[in-house]
Order: sequence, then structure tokens, then C-alpha cells
Amino acid sequence: MTQSSASLEPFDFLELLYLLSEQGRSGVLHVYRPDGQFQAWLESGRVRHLQLGEARGAQALTRLMQDPIGRFHFDEGVTHPDPRLDVSLDEVAMEALEALPVQDLPFDGPARITAPERLRCLRWSMKELDVLQMIEAQKPLGDLNGDPEVHRLLLKLIRIGLLVPRRSRTARLVVAVTRQVRDVVLVDEVIFRRWKEDIVRHPQFVAVKRDSGQVVTLPVRVGANITNQLHIPPELLMRTSLRAGESVLVKPV
Repeated sequence: MTQSSASLEPFDFLELLYLLSEQGRSGVLHVYRPDGQFQAWLESGRVRHLQLGEARGAQALTRLMQDPIGRFHFDEGVTHPDPRLDVSLDEVAMEALEALPVQDLPFDGPARITAPERLRCLRWSMKELDVLQMIEAQKPLGDLNGDPEVHRLLLKLIRIGLLVPRRSRTARLVVAVTRQVRDVVLVDEVIFRRWKEDIVRHPQFVAVKRDSGQVVTLPVRVGANITNQLHIPPELLMRTSLRAGESVLVKPV
């Protein structure tokens, strides 16, 4: 056994493999196990060969993830003499995860796709494309979860880091009076753009929460060079009892 090997148990093996792949590394990741040696050969981040005993390809990766024990070592810069694969890690991971036991979803609210470019490189059925569109439209995962095939798809996307919970960014802003607009509040263009990225649409309304716990919902528009202020016209200040100089929490709804 290689003296510089380390125990696999503290690590998430798939995350370790993704780390090497995303860094564009070339070499072989060995995992020394009681049932044989697992090998994952990479070239510039691409998966070229996977093996554990008689198992090859995704089947070998499935076997390792079913029982992720052993000691591992990465040999940098070596290449397999007769590689059987030339695929992205996403492709082989999705296939390997298909054979793992089904679990509960770790979250059931709206989700955000972390890397659309990775999704575009995978092949999808029409049904799977429909699911991805519903995710983009912010349909909660719990509403999609009744179909066993969809449930498994969601689990795989979460497992490889392509789906994470969608959480709107809450900003602490200082109330300021403006006469530039009527019946609508203004937030800084940078904050507005971040909210748009989070909810995948232009924010129409914001929830404004005071330290007392009171929450009011107001229509919103983008403003320039407002920084950390929430600009509110006088008529809305009077209607909501908010005060100039007051610090409030603001998020899109």
C-alpha cells in the first residue's frame, strides 16, 4: 500500500472525485479496499477509466459509493494504457447514482440550478426536460416528487451539486425619503440584479421587515447609486408608518 495514502472515511468520495475533475487534473485515484483496488483514471478532468475488481465504468463507481471505505492516493500525471471511457464526471456519476438506493429528498422547496452549462452537456429525455423547466420556474421539489422517476432524478441532481435550495438574499437597508417616484420603493441596481438571479425573474414586490417584527409588502423598482438605502416616497411612508433613518430587512417576494 502507498505510504502517503489517507483514509477515505472522513471524505465524501464523489466530492473528492469532482474536486480533481473540476481542477482539470490528470492521473489515477487509487482506493485500497478489502475487496480490491478501485481506480479512477482522469485526463484533464475527463474520466477515462473506472475499475473495481471485475466491475468497470459506472458499475465500479456504484460499488465504491455503496461502501465508501478504504485508503486513497492520487498519482499525478499518469495515463491509462488502454482507456475505455472518455466522458465527463457528470455523465458517469448520473449513471452510477441510478443504481443506489432511493432516499428522501434533503429539501422540498424551490431549487436553484448551480451550473446551467453542465446541464446543457448532458442528454435528457423530454420528461426530464419538462422537470428541469419546472425547477427553473421555481416549482417546489415537493410538488414534483410524486413520480418515482422524477424523485430519483432530483436526488441525482442534488447529489452531484447541480441543485441547491433557492434562498432569496435578504438585505438590511436604511429607509430614505424620495420624491422621484410614487407608490413604489427603489432599491440599488446591484441588489436588484442579485435578487433577479435568485428568483429568475424581475422582482415585483419586496417584503420589508422592521425590528419590531412588522412586515409590509411594497412594489419595487430598480434605482441607481442607492447603495444600502431603501428609497420610499412620502405617501408610502405615511401609509406604512416606516420612518426615515430606520434600519429594515428587505427581500423579494
